[in-house]
Amino acid sequence: MECKDIGFGTYDCSYNVMLPWFGDDGKAHTVAIDKCLLAEVVGLWEQGIKTTGCCCGHGRSGMAFIGVRPEYIPKMKELGYKVWFNECRPGDEDSFVPKTKLEYGEIRKGFNWWDGEEDK
Repeated sequence: MECKDIGFGTYDCSYNVMLPWFGDDGKAHTVAIDKCLLAEVVGLWEQGIKTTGCCCGHGRSGMAFIGVRPEYIPKMKELGYKVWFNECRPGDEDSFVPKTKLEYGEIRKGFNWWDGEEDK
């Protein structure tokens, strides 16, 4: 299966990762992060930036984004990130174009549920 074949919202090319901070409810939470953005998102967390979501675009690089909480918008711009325009929310600047070079291809994480068994 290739990344372009993965539907939005299916999380088939993502890893579930524990956030390094507690949610507003005071509890620990996990989030799904697309495989190709994992290193970049974790790198942002290591710089103290709290993300709100992300997507690699699943074969459509113009759809790829990393969202952050509003208080981190200046830091993202300072780091050289470009605002990702969301036509559903014109004027908002809390989503950014990833810096990761997105090379869409086969989805191999070492295991895939659709294979029916772990990859060898």
